[in-house]
Amino acid sequence: MTFSKVLRRTILGLGLLLLAGCSALSSIQTASRPIDTYELKPLPPGAVRASRSSRHLEVALPTATGALKSDRIVIKPTPFQVQTLPDGRWINETTEHFQLLLVRSLSNSGRFALVTGTGSGPSPDLVLLTDLQAFQTEVAEDGVRVVIATSMTLLRDSDGRILTSRDFRNTVTVPDTSVDQIVRGFDAAMTQQLTEIVGWLAAN
Repeated sequence: MTFSKVLRRTILGLGLLLLAGCSALSSIQTASRPIDTYELKPLPPGAVRASRSSRHLEVALPTATGALKSDRIVIKPTPFQVQTLPDGRWINETTEHFQLLLVRSLSNSGRFALVTGTGSGPSPDLVLLTDLQAFQTEVAEDGVRVVIATSMTLLRDSDGRILTSRDFRNTVTVPDTSVDQIVRGFDAAMTQQLTEIVGWLAAN
């Protein structure tokens, strides 16, 4: 092997080592960079008028697909692809965050004597079940939108009888896929849905 070939191979090997080192350093820096945490707001007291009852409502932890059982903010660039935003996350796992927003909003409505999460109070009169079907940002040809979709069922705890059920779907268009705009979109869509849910339960 000529000296020039040995030299070229040596230079190539050094280049690959440097590239690997840079890649590893970049990965370490990315992993160590803090991710901003976000929290949505429940409805404040008086946001929805509701007559008070003496009943205790228990809000069960929502069911959801695997993509929504984490604290990451989900974005779908296509109908079949699920990704998460790299620069933001929710303060709790999505299902827990949604449950807490329901508990606080329903408690603030004054409709029930007591509103609790699963297993955190005395035996309830009513149980609210939630199937969280969508809690995501969707990218489509006509723009970017936040979508929150749920299926709600109200049960009587004593015998498990279904008293009423309803589906909710709220969509808010956002100007781009930046974390700030997406979180603002989630907050607007969540406010819409919580208002509808509290109004629905106030009538039952």
